Amino acid sequence: MITTSPLSEAEKQWLQNFERKLETLIGNRTLTTAFLDPRQLELAEVALRRENDLGYTVFGGYPEAERNLLYIFPAQYQENLPDLEAIQVSWKGPVGQIGHRDLLGAVLALGLKRDQIGDIIVTDEQKAVVIVAAAQAAYISVNLTEVGQVKVACAITDISSLPLPEDDGRDIKGTVPSLRLDAVASLGFGLSRSRVVLLIKGGLARVNWRPVNSPALQLKEGDQVSIRGKGRLLLTAVEGETRKGRIHLKLKRYS
Repeated sequence: MITTSPLSEAEKQWLQNFERKLETLIGNRTLTTAFLDPRQLELAEVALRRENDLGYTVFGGYPEAERNLLYIFPAQYQENLPDLEAIQVSWKGPVGQIGHRDLLGAVLALGLKRDQIGDIIVTDEQKAVVIVAAAQAAYISVNLTEVGQVKVACAITDISSLPLPEDDGRDIKGTVPSLRLDAVASLGFGLSRSRVVLLIKGGLARVNWRPVNSPALQLKEGDQVSIRGKGRLLLTAVEGETRKGRIHLKLKRYS
């Protein structure tokens, strides 16, 4: 049982419970977890890397999500993202009247547990987004009518069009010897290829939200690459080869 830092007793208990759940995944069964905080996700991925017959995806509604669901499935299955919804909450009143803690308290007061709620993002002075599993979305949207003494209105919003603060990214152009993950990530993150290999093999990389540990994975146009602590890349265009056979790429790098 190896992780990046020692386990507390509570973490040991959590990991044992998670490993027991994995033992039930026989045949064609799948599992979607509750929302995991970053430490729980780290522990879960350590356990999952020992399970060669299982695949999994990690998703919290948007690439930089702090709290995520894990969808775990037999390795031969096609990967899917966990089923999430976004609830847009709006209100009228003074600037700063409602904050993250206020919204969290109001949602928990509806009878939900903390692990049923994903990220809460206050997008401007009078709007916020609450990310939840699809099964809870309608209940929260109907019943969340007040936050403190403030009346609010809720609407279920397409998760792919979250009104999050915009990050236009930074354009990066260059050439790589191949479309291997380590080569593309080295260009995009400005790191040596040997350093990128260590990060990938250390379980810190994801491609299209799915964890990967092979530096040799071949990418294609439209793929999204993230490395924990380094940010996110979008492979926007593959634009032919140089005379020496190197491949022209266009990337977007997001913080």
